[in-house]
Amino acid sequence: MGDSTFGGPTFNSDVEFDISISDDKKAFTATFSGLGVSLDAPGSAPIVTRLFSFALPLSGADLGLEIPLFVSGFILSQEGANGHLLFSVNNQSMVVDFPPNSDNDYVQQLNYKVGNASELRISIFLLADRDSKSSAAVSLDVLAIDTDIAKHQPKATV
Repeated sequence: MGDSTFGGPTFNSDVEFDISISDDKKAFTATFSGLGVSLDAPGSAPIVTRLFSFALPLSGADLGLEIPLFVSGFILSQEGANGHLLFSVNNQSMVVDFPPNSDNDYVQQLNYKVGNASELRISIFLLADRDSKSSAAVSLDVLAIDTDIAKHQPKATV
């Protein structure tokens, strides 16, 4: 863990974004208002996407340090409609396919392994889709991304 710290955002692709960085700069929480996709009206487009990205400086992190990042939100989908989440940090990504008939909060974890980058380049890609002739609804939202380096690192043994 060493002296790993986060700095304030140096880039963001959207205005619906708030970030809180802890006093020791070892934790952050990014919250979103309106970061989501939905299909609900019959006859509307059968595919909807949304992308959001931001960058945070990362200092003092040892090569190979694992930082768990948590993305949380809500999914509501009917039979015949799908929701998909791609969460990417620098060169590491995860994809979550939410099943039909979902109606729940979710928390997904990506264990980012620190490389040579001096920042975290974080991107969220949301996709909602259904058959063109279907009227099935889906709504997928991201509410927050957060981590705490100090809380999630193994304790040193003596």
